[in-house]
Parts: sequence; structure tokens; C-alpha cells
Amino acid sequence: MLRRLVVDDFELIAHAELEPAKGLTAITGETGSGKTMLLGAIDFVLGARASADAVRSGRTRARVALEVEATAALVEELRAQGIELDAGEDLVIVRELAEGKTGARIDGMPASAGQVRALAPRIAEVVGQHEAQRLLVPSQQLDALDRFAGESVAALRRTLRETHARCARLERASAELDASEGRALAEADYAAFAAREIGEAALEPGEDERLRERREVLANAERIATALRAAHDALSENEGNAADALGAAFASLAGLGRFGDEFASLSREAAAIQAAAGELASAIARRLESIESDPRELDAVTSRLELIERLKKKYGGTLEAVFEAKVRFDGIVAGFANVDERKAALRREREAAEGELVRAAGELSKARRDAARACEKKIAAELRELAMPAARFEIAFEQLAEIGPGGAERCEFRLAPNPGELPRALARSASGGELSRVMLALTVVLADRSSQAALVFDEIDAGVGGATANAVGARLADLARDLQVVCVTHLAQIAAFADEQVALQKREEKGTTTIELVRLDAQSRLAELARMLSGTTTGVSLQHARTLLKERRAAAS
Repeated sequence: MLRRLVVDDFELIAHAELEPAKGLTAITGETGSGKTMLLGAIDFVLGARASADAVRSGRTRARVALEVEATAALVEELRAQGIELDAGEDLVIVRELAEGKTGARIDGMPASAGQVRALAPRIAEVVGQHEAQRLLVPSQQLDALDRFAGESVAALRRTLRETHARCARLERASAELDASEGRALAEADYAAFAAREIGEAALEPGEDERLRERREVLANAERIATALRAAHDALSENEGNAADALGAAFASLAGLGRFGDEFASLSREAAAIQAAAGELASAIARRLESIESDPRELDAVTSRLELIERLKKKYGGTLEAVFEAKVRFDGIVAGFANVDERKAALRREREAAEGELVRAAGELSKARRDAARACEKKIAAELRELAMPAARFEIAFEQLAEIGPGGAERCEFRLAPNPGELPRALARSASGGELSRVMLALTVVLADRSSQAALVFDEIDAGVGGATANAVGARLADLARDLQVVCVTHLAQIAAFADEQVALQKREEKGTTTIELVRLDAQSRLAELARMLSGTTTGVSLQHARTLLKERRAAAS
């Protein structure tokens, strides 16, 4: 329930405070007094956009604050946003507009407009004059029917939308597979050639490094042999070679061991060096025997290296990259080999999804038709209460050429206002007053009683008068027994049903126009009703207003 609305510097409203009644509150005022601006402020504080010029002339900032009684549904939505509200505590939402930018706070915490909009359905439903035009759009009518049907249809619609999206993805995947089959064939042919070329080379990890070393040895065999031979001779063959010199050194030191550990250590080191020199000489001799110039092996090694370098250049630059390319090419070949199997699997999956789509659409269609019959009965009952006892309201369905994300059909709201007429689309059958009443009937039927959101009507009485206005007012009063209702009206017959009436008045002072909101007491309410009845506050109009209020009180009791 709306507790309190405070508006500062919004449009022409310098300052206004509204505390709606628990039941029906009527907002009245002369044409151009700013009634729509007040509802614009309510829309704005509930997350609607506002242009930069919504800030009152001469001011830099507009501010709208709304205090709301926190219902269970609202507390649940707040908790989903991470906002905890204490039991019994009212919620305060504030939105400001300055220099074309908006800011919001929920319970004192900074918030986005999207967060505020998420709360709006739990707080108030603002039904403006443009809503009647919205009702003329078939897609909006289908959405309205689905809202009436409730969560069961909402769940079916989500399932159908998800299934439709899956069918679309599978259809695209199948088309892409067909379109790419020619490219895939060429790619597979190349991959098969490359994999065969790499496989036939029978490469080994590190082979290129080993072959380069071998080529260097073969290319320099004579130089290596000469160096090895000279080293061997120096160690063991020439007169005065290293092995003989080391043997003489050891012999000289061997007899000194008895003179102390230091001399014994020198003797052992000499022996070790002599042994190492001998081992080195033997190793050089063995390596010298293996060194030989072999032009044929050199040619073979060079050819092998050239093959490896060519493959490296084609497939990645390193031997490791060539191995990785082989794995990749094998995968491409294997993948193309299974393309028919993949196409068959995709076709089976698509057919299964399409079957699910048909079933989901059928379930949704049945649920919608069941909901339509119930909705028709409720709308008919509402229209009888709104002085349209003979009106026939029906919801007709038209099958679509193919199932879409919203289902297999569209619907159309049709009305026969008078006996003997065939129901026709609202746009072609309803006058302005009739359309307003149908709009009111739909709003009443579609209102979510569980959320306890307030209903705010902007001149729902457009195009009606006389007895019809009495019927509309009585229905609003009935509705206000269950929900809080705020109604902008220009009809005294409707305002008289209100539990509380406030009037907007335009004032001009020092060249500036402002609008103020006046809460009417018993006397000022009579004057306002009289003005609404005849445009004057003469004795006759005041008496008429007094009679009107008396009749309303008698009917309410």
C-alpha cells in the first residue's frame, strides 16, 4: 500500500505531498491543473524514464520520494535484491533527476533504475490512458491473457521459448554443416596429404639436432682425426710423452710416503693423474678408430636434414610443431570421415527437438484456450457491473503458419457492445467510453491480488458519463475494498465514491506557474464536486454535489 508520496520540483509541481487512503482516492482538478504530472511523478519514482526538462524551470534537481507499506511479496522481492527489511518497517524509494541523469535509493541504499523497476509490480500498477491503445495490439493481448492464466502458462511459455531456441540452434548447425561440407572436403584432402607426408618421414624427437651434430663430424672427419692423433701421441706415443712423465713423477713420490701423510697424498694424486691420462689416451684411441670420411653417409645425413627442415618450414617451424600438426591433421581426417554420422545424429536431435516443440506448443495452446474461456466469463461479469449488460467479450485465436517463440497462435480481443452485433476486434467495435470500460474490466480481472499492489488509474473514465460514470465509480469503490486504488478523474460521479479526494490547483505568481496539491475537507470537497458538475459553485451545483455525496454514502452503507 502507498503510504506517502512527496514530489519536489518535478514538471510544474514545486512541492506536493499525497497520502492516499486505504481504499479509493480521487485526484481531481481543472483541465491542465497537472493531474497527469502527478502520475508522471509516480511513474518516475517507480523506475520510468524522464526527460531532462522534467526538472521544474529555475531548479537544478527534481526529487520524488515514495513511502510504501512492505507487503510479504515486496519483502520477498527486496530479499532477492539483497535488501533486508525489518518486519513492520515501511520501504522508502527516492529518485532524483539532475542534468539529465537519474539516481535512486532503496531503503537508503544506492540503486539502479532497473532495481526500482523490478520492485514496481509489487508496489503499484499505473494504468494510463495509453494502456487502451496498448490493448489494441494482438501481441499485447496475448501477453495479457498469459498473465491472467498465471504461473502454469508462464512455465509452459518458458519451456516453449527454450525449446524453440534449441530447435533454431540445431537448424543453424545443420545448415552450417551442409554449407561447410565442400570446404571440409578440401580441408580433409589437404589434411590427409599432410598427415601422410609427415607420417612417411618417420620423424623422431630430437632427430634434427642429432643429425646436425653427425653432419658436422662427417664434414670435418680429417681435421678431427688429426687432432685426436696428435693428442694421443702427446699422451702415450712420443718420446717424453705425458704418460711416461707422470710415471716418473709417481715413482719419485712413491718412496716419500713414510715421511708423512702430506707426501703420501702427493704420491696418490700422481698415481690418479697417471691413471686418468692412460684412460684418456685409450678413449682417444677408440674414438680415432671410429673417425673416417664417408661421403655417402654425409650425403644421406644432409638429405635427411633437408627433408626435416622442409617439413618444419611447412608445418610450424619446429619438430614439436610438426608432430602437433600431424595429430591435428589426423583429427581433421577422422572428423570428415564421420561427417555423415554427424549429420545423421544432428538430424535425429533436430527431429526430437521439433517433436518437443510441437508438444509444448500444443500444451500451451490448450492452456490458453482454457484460460480464455475463464477470462471471457470474468470480463463479461465486469462489463455487466460497468453498465454494459448485453456486451459480449470473446478471445479469438488464429493459428500461425509456424510455431514461434511465443507459441502456435495469436489471439484477438473482440467485443460486441450491443445485442445483435457480431464480436469484432476492439479497435473496430469499441467507442472511447466502451474501450475505457473494457480496459477497467481487464485491469480488474488481471490484477494480482496476492501482491496487494495499488492500482493507479489515469482518467480511466475517458469517454463515459451519466449512468455509466456511476457504474464505473461503483466498480472502483468495490475494487477498493480489496486493493488500494488511486484514480485521476474529471467526473464528479466517480470522485464522489472516493474515501478521500485531493485536488490539484495551478497557481501563477511573479511570472512563474506552479501546481500544488490540496487535501479536501468536507466543505472544500463539496465545492470541488460542484465545480466538476457545472463549472461553478452556485447553490444549485452545491446542492447537487451534496445530494451526490449523500447517495454514495447511502449506497456504501
